[in-house]
Amino acid sequence: MKVHERPRNTTHHAEAHKPRATAGDSLESASGARQRTLQRMLDHRPAVQSLLQRQRDADQGSRARTSTARTGGVVQRFTEEAGYRISANRAFALPAENETQRFFATPALIERSNRILEAMGSRVRLLAGDDAPEALAGMQSVTPRAVVAEQPLFDVHECIDVADRVTNSGQTHALYQGPDDADLALRRQNPYPGAVGELNLIARELTNQEAPTPQGVVAAQEARFGEDDLESFRFTYGDGLEVETSSLQEASTLLEDAIPSQPLRRALLKNIMKDRYEYQPGFQQFAVEVLTPLIQAGHVGEELETQAGWATRLAQHLDARLADDRNATTTAYRELPEQTMSERSRRIGVNAHARPEVGESYAIVGTRERTAEDPQQLWSFHFAAVIARDGEDSLTLENFNREDDAEGTSRWYFDMQGPEAQSFHAKHQATVAGALTLRMGAPATEELRAQALDRLPEGTSEELTARIQEARTRAELAALLADATGTADSDTTGET
Repeated sequence: MKVHERPRNTTHHAEAHKPRATAGDSLESASGARQRTLQRMLDHRPAVQSLLQRQRDADQGSRARTSTARTGGVVQRFTEEAGYRISANRAFALPAENETQRFFATPALIERSNRILEAMGSRVRLLAGDDAPEALAGMQSVTPRAVVAEQPLFDVHECIDVADRVTNSGQTHALYQGPDDADLALRRQNPYPGAVGELNLIARELTNQEAPTPQGVVAAQEARFGEDDLESFRFTYGDGLEVETSSLQEASTLLEDAIPSQPLRRALLKNIMKDRYEYQPGFQQFAVEVLTPLIQAGHVGEELETQAGWATRLAQHLDARLADDRNATTTAYRELPEQTMSERSRRIGVNAHARPEVGESYAIVGTRERTAEDPQQLWSFHFAAVIARDGEDSLTLENFNREDDAEGTSRWYFDMQGPEAQSFHAKHQATVAGALTLRMGAPATEELRAQALDRLPEGTSEELTARIQEARTRAELAALLADATGTADSDTTGET
């Protein structure tokens, strides 16, 4: 079953990193040059615009089950009966067939999912229909529909775009969550191949840290790829020569004695630093350390090459080193013993332990570049939006790149994800290079918190008000608001 996104001929410059906000930042909070550069990235890749969130186990008594699952206890799994996959608490069910467009759920689950989708601003609602077959007593058939009746359910079919329509959030951030529900870290994350270096660092943390943490993963990514608006160039060359300026000419003058060749200096500063890693001091420092041996290998002071020639040589050398490092990390990551991989993944909430809430998405991404030796069916990533949850089981509404299929937008489907061997990661890990599964969503902003507080009914408890003010993710905020207001589109929980 071809369930992945972005065909192999998708072109992105290797490691051509685009600006990121720091952990927990929203797009609106970026400033100055970084905001402009980030906007150029989003204009170039509109499907990457996204938001992230978290809603914590508010239905079906899921808190107890979640806690048990995360601490390594017995996990209740969905079952297969009479041709259906049935969630742990029998709140929803799917036919056992692949890519089904049918599912069944209890009225309570349908209503709650609709409340959250409404609070998220989703373009999708769940319409309850006839009673389910006898094997699914207490459930009703469910049909998704567009909020605007005149519009088709989907006008896209690529997975990340479908997830964006469902969640109204675009999946801009990765959410890392360990066994402790309070241990949450968010970071803006591009899933495309151009950001494979960031994704590879997550694999490196899993490989090298016996007890990785969500904050440690974010810190490792920020140390290499984090940005600031202080100076375009900020690195130390050789034995303590500090370059810290936004002026290309000043930076060149500072390096004149250490690198007498002007074309070489300008290639390093303009083509490597400014064009590719501007405002990224961590990566600039790494690049300088990788390139210094090449710079000093008999070419200092010689006008052997033009700036363009040096730019090509430096870029090729740096990219080769990066690819080698990523391949080595990915190999070590994939060779971790199964129990070790599971325990470390559990500590940061990735792979089989990724647990997106309603209004968030699963995303399986690559940690290395694809090669000619890889199977042709490998894709770059796959996204699946969560529309319902029952304990450790989730229901996703998704599609994939149908390429030249004129009917592709109508071939969406539902799927069910469970814990461990039934997880999204277990199902798809052979389909991308160095597979890593993330929970994707968006942070709750101060503006969104204020809007939620304004919508609370009179008499709301101080405890709920405090929880809304402290909500870290947009999905968590939507779930709190949905439970507090108890409202959904009036025609979505019964037949019209």
